[in-house]
Order: sequence, then structure tokens, then C-alpha cells
Amino acid sequence: MGTYKAPEVGDAEVTPTFVRDELLKCFESANGEFAAAMHQPVADEHLRQQVRAFVEGAFSKCGVSYVQPTKEGITSAISECKANAEKMMGTRGAEIIEHHYSEMMKLVDRL
Repeated sequence: MGTYKAPEVGDAEVTPTFVRDELLKCFESANGEFAAAMHQPVADEHLRQQVRAFVEGAFSKCGVSYVQPTKEGITSAISECKANAEKMMGTRGAEIIEHHYSEMMKLVDRL
């Protein structure tokens, strides 16, 4: 899995559901990079399940809908995910976190 990059898609494709799904891909990429940096291999399917639970938890903690996301809800959830990642990874993960956050905001800003 490579480093996440926001896909180049037309404006019509950038819906809240699309951005939420991209958040899962982005977070998978970031977590894969964290695991590699810490020399802790993780199975793709296990990572996918872990990331989905984490992202759904962030939406829930923010009191916003995962199933029917909005721009505001996604923005809140991304901020929650970023804060949690920063707590877990500290300065070791700062560059990874910043890259993935900026890629996601490229999509959010288009909503």
C-alpha cells in the first residue's frame, strides 16, 4: 500500500459519502505507514477492520452520522482522528499525520 494521495476526480464525484470512504483509505495508508515505521507488520484485513472501527468511533464521539455524512461532520471526525493519531504517535508520526490530513482536506474543501 502506497502513501495516500487524494484522487483527482470531478466535482460531481466529491460527495460526503465519497469523502468518508476516502477517509477510510487515507487512514489505512497512515496506519500502515505507522506500523512500518515501528517495524510492526499488520495484516491488511485486520488493519481495514481496525481503521473502520476507529473512524466510525471518531464520527460517533463527535456526535455526527457515519452513514449519512455531512461536510461539517466529516471535518469534525477528521479533526478527532488527527488529534487521536497525534496522541498515539507523537512527534514520530507528525510528518505522516500532516501529509494525510492535508490530502483529506483537499477533498473536504471541495464539498
